[in-house]
Amino acid sequence: MALGAVPGTRVAVRRGVLRVQADRVAALAALAVTSIGADAVAEVEVEIDRWRPPRAGWLGAIRLPGVSALAVEPVKAGVRVRVSLAPPTDPGLVLGAVVRLLRPTSPVDTPAEPTFAPGLPAAAGLLAGWLRDVLLPDEKRDRHVRRSDTVVCAAGPGDLPERTRTVVVGPRTWSVGDEEFDVSVDPAVHRPVGRRSTGPWPAAQARVVDGTVTIDAPAGPVVVRGDVDAPAVAALRSVAAVVGADLPARVAQQLAASGIVVASSSDGLPGDGLSADLSWQKRSVHDRRHALRAHGPWSALDAWPSVSVVLVTHRPEQIAHAIAQVSGLAYPRLEIVIGLHGDGIDGAVVWEAAQTVPHPVTIVPVDRRLTLGEALQRCSDRAEGTLVTKMDDDDYYGAEHIWDLVLARAYSGAQIVGKTLDWVYLEHDDTTVFRPVYPAEKYATFVAGGTMLVSRADLAAVGGWRPVPKSVDRALLDRVLLDGGLVYRAHGLGYTYVRRDGGRTASVRDEHFLTRTEATFPGLLRDAALGTA
Repeated sequence: MALGAVPGTRVAVRRGVLRVQADRVAALAALAVTSIGADAVAEVEVEIDRWRPPRAGWLGAIRLPGVSALAVEPVKAGVRVRVSLAPPTDPGLVLGAVVRLLRPTSPVDTPAEPTFAPGLPAAAGLLAGWLRDVLLPDEKRDRHVRRSDTVVCAAGPGDLPERTRTVVVGPRTWSVGDEEFDVSVDPAVHRPVGRRSTGPWPAAQARVVDGTVTIDAPAGPVVVRGDVDAPAVAALRSVAAVVGADLPARVAQQLAASGIVVASSSDGLPGDGLSADLSWQKRSVHDRRHALRAHGPWSALDAWPSVSVVLVTHRPEQIAHAIAQVSGLAYPRLEIVIGLHGDGIDGAVVWEAAQTVPHPVTIVPVDRRLTLGEALQRCSDRAEGTLVTKMDDDDYYGAEHIWDLVLARAYSGAQIVGKTLDWVYLEHDDTTVFRPVYPAEKYATFVAGGTMLVSRADLAAVGGWRPVPKSVDRALLDRVLLDGGLVYRAHGLGYTYVRRDGGRTASVRDEHFLTRTEATFPGLLRDAALGTA
């Protein structure tokens, strides 16, 4: 099978050496999936015209057997990667590995990893980061061990082994049996990176002529022919809304996943006033959640990971509040692990209260002599979810909170994700403050500790929670960053941080949270988007 180029790439193959020129990583990803089954190559040289790592100095892991040499060097605004292999390897596997090297990719968080068949269209390129196994027509070895995998192919079953799930990828629609999925959102392209918590909130007009969408952005018109590509997403980062009638559904979905409010007229946009920032964020976050969930690839792959909430408390007066918060979480594959730190809480009382929680609950007694970090580790050891997230016993959490974290992990590829600390309730002053000091939707070094989510595998890789009495969040973040991992800070909706009069392990004074505020509200601001309704 010969190897051909896809839009945005140029390809040359000579004597087992594959050379690729691509404008961006997304084009390379499309080439990777369409190259499956082509003649094996012993050396690959890839040059990307425009490339920036998510954090200075970051480079992913290539995760490919048989690599005998690897070189990565900057070239003008891009990068050049050279890979030598022994023995020669399927070019799709090699190019998929280069995609992982240049773009953060969350691993598949389900037991059945996808196996890719040849003949896939470029539309499957959004799965290139998961490309580790190919099944070729003449391949006989180990076909039997793939019967539990998800097979990704371009047509019906054909001569493929028994498997749990077959995902048929078409240019527009994906299907699993008789069920069809409208997969239009590429989470590595259509994502809200750079979306801030505050205005101004400019709206851009859009017009559609013969299927071409022209958006009048402040910096100049953005023209979309077919899909919204990465340069268009970047050019629209300062635009809060796109207003236009008859926008193609696929374009509207991709804009929404990027955090842009889409409306047919200006009458459908959020209003102004004191709560304008909250109104705009509520609409943007609601729409991006829907677009990413409904039109990303995960539903077709059945790849939503299981999540364990770990909540450690030593305060009996906070049990009712904590139980109410975990009861309201809407994520479908969820368990709750509650650590009772010390002898001051009656486990039988907690167990009785936990019967109202609509998720499986495990209660773990923890010796009071153990530090908070050790208590968190004891509970994490009992967790069965693929991902673990920390919740605090006195903060407020919205119903979609876990969804927000899982989606942020999926589109950022970061080892730790969490939320920004936008909304704070000061109990002593009975005041809610909106304080967006830490920019939302960006790779960072800090997230709100009561929102941290990490995979159990990544947690184990850095030695688990540090055995410290306080600053456990900072300690884990530092370990992940020192290990070369990424931390991503999502938006702050669905989380309200509570500063109580006493009992917190944080060392920052309450007065700190009354500085650099955008707005203050008397009492606890009640809103479902903040988790406080």
